[in-house]
Amino acid sequence: MKRVLVFLNPVLLERKNRRGIVASIVALLRSTGCEVETQETLSAHSAGEQALDAISLGFDTFIVCGGDGTLFQVIQGAAGSNVAVGIIPFGTGNVVVQNMRLSRDPIAATRALLKARPRDVSLGQIALNPVGHSSMRKWYFLIAGGMGVHAALMNLAPTGSGKRVGGRAAYFIGGVKLLMNYPVDPFQIEITRTSGEVSTAIVSEAIATHVPEINRWRPGGDLFAPSLRLAYVPQTGRLGLAHASFHAIVTRKSRGSSRFPYPQYADVTKVVCRPLANFKYESKLLIEADGEVLGTSYAVITASDKRVKLLWP
Repeated sequence: MKRVLVFLNPVLLERKNRRGIVASIVALLRSTGCEVETQETLSAHSAGEQALDAISLGFDTFIVCGGDGTLFQVIQGAAGSNVAVGIIPFGTGNVVVQNMRLSRDPIAATRALLKARPRDVSLGQIALNPVGHSSMRKWYFLIAGGMGVHAALMNLAPTGSGKRVGGRAAYFIGGVKLLMNYPVDPFQIEITRTSGEVSTAIVSEAIATHVPEINRWRPGGDLFAPSLRLAYVPQTGRLGLAHASFHAIVTRKSRGSSRFPYPQYADVTKVVCRPLANFKYESKLLIEADGEVLGTSYAVITASDKRVKLLWP
């Protein structure tokens, strides 16, 4: 760790005296002899380009002061490079931090990163048509990517205001409202299992996870595996989705005697999500990765051959 660039999410700096905390973080990094610079992300989708520019300038370490969304953007530039990436949790969910067992206290997290070593972590990749564009674009992700009502939940506050005001409670309340009001529409998935077997299913929810834990949910992914853990819910309605969600989070059952569906799991290398040809959709099928809504209607999700070096305590 010689030349360090600290990425700052300007939205998250506006609360809890975080600018003062950032100054303490920078001072702590410099006390080890590192050359340290800070840079605010210029827009919601600029951090990847900023990361590429920083790599060309010789930075060997990125420290991300933000949430999972900021980390997601930085990874678009850092993937496949030799730059080490560390995380200081300033966000709402902080799922990657949760899986690394890193302290949520920014100063304690910084001290842990100073003793950490970079570990190669595998990535997922999602290809889709971004919102407002006709051409396909690819994104890397660390946590999960998929289609369904959970993606609509990520879209509740596209400006970030909901997260700033309500934090995790905003997601919980929004999730309840979605289950009550949002259409639970079916779509098709085509999956390639790690065994090579290919199959299709009609589902109401599908999310390819890469981490063992997402808050209270334990999908059982693996950040170091060359595969993804697919969780999906067979075609159902509002009550069926609520039933499956309950068992995914609380009981962790994937089968039972109920007439409602249970969550299903498979280890996969590829998932294709597409709308049903003859179904009239009340709203767009949204697609998300790492909490960022990226597009609609069609997505190809794969295990990527690129990796990122995470500073792992």
